[in-house]
Amino acid sequence: MSAALTDKMTLPQLVRFSLPAVISMIFLSFYTIVDGIFVARCVGADALSGLNIAYPCYGLLMAFATMFGTGGSAYVSYRMGQGKKNTARRSFTFIFCVLLGLSAAVAFLSSFYIEEICVLLGADSLLLPYAADYLRILMLYNPLGVLQAFFLCFFSAADNPKLALWFSLAGGFLNIFLDYLFIVKYGWGIAGAAYATMAGCFVPAFGGLVYFFCNRELLYFMRPVPSRSALLKTVSNGSSEMVSTVSVSVCCILINLAMMKYVGSAGVAAYSAALYCDFLVVSGFFGFSVGIAPHIAYHFGAKQQQYLKKTVRSCLIFLAAMSVLFFGIFWVLILPLADFFFGREKAVFDVAVFGLRIFAFSFLFKGLNIFGSALFTALGSGKISAVLAFSRTFVFILLNVYVLSYFLGVTGIWLAMPSAEAMALLVFAAYCRVLKNYYNVL
Repeated sequence: MSAALTDKMTLPQLVRFSLPAVISMIFLSFYTIVDGIFVARCVGADALSGLNIAYPCYGLLMAFATMFGTGGSAYVSYRMGQGKKNTARRSFTFIFCVLLGLSAAVAFLSSFYIEEICVLLGADSLLLPYAADYLRILMLYNPLGVLQAFFLCFFSAADNPKLALWFSLAGGFLNIFLDYLFIVKYGWGIAGAAYATMAGCFVPAFGGLVYFFCNRELLYFMRPVPSRSALLKTVSNGSSEMVSTVSVSVCCILINLAMMKYVGSAGVAAYSAALYCDFLVVSGFFGFSVGIAPHIAYHFGAKQQQYLKKTVRSCLIFLAAMSVLFFGIFWVLILPLADFFFGREKAVFDVAVFGLRIFAFSFLFKGLNIFGSALFTALGSGKISAVLAFSRTFVFILLNVYVLSYFLGVTGIWLAMPSAEAMALLVFAAYCRVLKNYYNVL
């Protein structure tokens, strides 16, 4: 019998409970990864560089969707844990309406400045056509991606995480099929990759709408009641995940600019391969953290401190072990991965192999860092969560990119991510005292 949101769970049960969110987040990352694979092998390294330059802008928008999804699900779960189910449902509907309105406004306004945005992101005359074609489509249809990210965060709060899995699988497989059809068969190039991504996003977005309109069990749409406190708590709780995603996008832009300076487009393409591998690992850890966050928030609202102590400790041990495992797997696969992406282009292959060997060490720290930020979000401490996320994904990366590249050149750029993750783990370790002494969950 499967465990429910309200049950007390062992670690294996927690893993099973979060597994749909893990797989759904991994498939969510597939949308970009599959685009990159087809573009790299069927269009070329310059097109892949253009895709990597354009995507951070779309990533900024996904950051706000993630903020509303993770922050809102923690707030709604906490309210349900208090027994205030109708308040939770009305707040959920209100948060959804605000996010949908914002994404529609962005779709309209951004359409007038696509090329200017791409230039600001670092596109030169060679990469601008690729970047603009890709970004124009993503921004126009961005409400699909926004709703997908939002609903995937709320399926666990609705005590139906398997829906996130099935919708993500369906959308992911559709994206892969359409990438092949649009890029290989029809020859649409990088625009085909963008259309395939948005088509894949349609499945979870539409499925979520149908479910939350028709479902009448734990969580569903009701008449929204505007609530400043609900919105502020959502933004506060989810600010760390938003800051994290925004920071990743900003740092990606800065790293692209640095790579263009030291290596050129070959460096941008090689770092794209590293980021795609990073997307998979981060998605797995993020899916686990997001999947169990509503569970932690519910039992925190129900004041089950002894149970939470055991749960948090088990999760930390599990994630530390998984981090070592992912590092080992990635290290073994470095050469096959570089050949898979860039087998036809020797110069890019050599840059990628050199960089991936350095980049791999970042996987040793990511699991604990991501969980630490999500844990404070679940406990309602958006400020600490934001500090952890902002320092990890922006401050330390930015510092390391500029300092290490100054002394070590391109090697310093590759070292920036592992160094930032190690520094962030020290910050999380310092905040563990707050978990023990203030929240009494460690």
